[in-house]
Amino acid sequence: MPATRAKAPLSRRAACALLLGAAALSALRAATPARSDTPAAAAAKIPGTAYFGTARYIEYVAGDLPIILTSPHGGRLRPAAVADRKEGVTDMDANSQELARALAAAFHARTGAHVHLVASHLHRAKLDPNREIKEAAQGEPAAELAWREFHASIAGALAAAVARHGFAFLVDLHGHSHPIARLELGYALSSPQLNVTDTAFDRSGVIAVSTFRDLHARRGGSAGTLLRGPRSLGALFAAQGFDAVPSPAMPDPGPHPYFSGSYIVRHHTAAPRAAAVSGLQIECHRIGLRDTEENRAKFARAAAEVLLTFLQENYAYTAPKK
Repeated sequence: MPATRAKAPLSRRAACALLLGAAALSALRAATPARSDTPAAAAAKIPGTAYFGTARYIEYVAGDLPIILTSPHGGRLRPAAVADRKEGVTDMDANSQELARALAAAFHARTGAHVHLVASHLHRAKLDPNREIKEAAQGEPAAELAWREFHASIAGALAAAVARHGFAFLVDLHGHSHPIARLELGYALSSPQLNVTDTAFDRSGVIAVSTFRDLHARRGGSAGTLLRGPRSLGALFAAQGFDAVPSPAMPDPGPHPYFSGSYIVRHHTAAPRAAAVSGLQIECHRIGLRDTEENRAKFARAAAEVLLTFLQENYAYTAPKK
């Protein structure tokens, strides 16, 4: 399937089919080209090629690695045809989409293969894909359609990765402006849930509702060690020169501001239906990480190494080498 702009009539036909029932929907699917919202469609796309949704608001870059990157808050488009959101946060995460592309490029340089990348080109004032649809689009039809395409692309990419590798790992990239310049690794667990000893954390069982629910079920052992032990993601990032919470040095957020992970990771990894999928939200500080192209590239190289090491140690996954 060529990388072309999706035609608006397809979306109207799909909406009509939902009203007509399952039989009409089956007939429509038989007559409609495959899209990235189905596992077969995602698997059939060419790795490294970009595919766009309606009005080019949503971009999906197909991949062949088990890693899916999402960039919901880095879009810059503010079309007059899409009404502004009236409630919620509307500021963009500056340079977060550029950071996601730098990370995708680092994976390709390291492996010769491609991560899946899903990005919103709409400014957060128009759409927030990291919220449920009511808050995300606030009744604007074009924004609601973009929201559905964004999440359908994630679902298709995850399913394609699971079909190919037996698991998928989702990384939702953001930018924060909190006082402490550190990575905030969000596993859909709040500060009070993390601000306890490992013994208490293990006993609580909250890992079962976290974004590492599936990974912990696979490997067993201490949930606290998995999230902040010597071979945790936080420890691996710290070894590369990027402080992170949770990690051995910063095992919990304490009283400080901390983003724990929102709709994208909670919906696509923490929910019970998310079989064979784990992941996290990574909130990145600006100065020294997101602020310049050089710093973004430096972090991207380190993050690619961290994530590939973590997948090798926890999934026995050996990435290709370029």
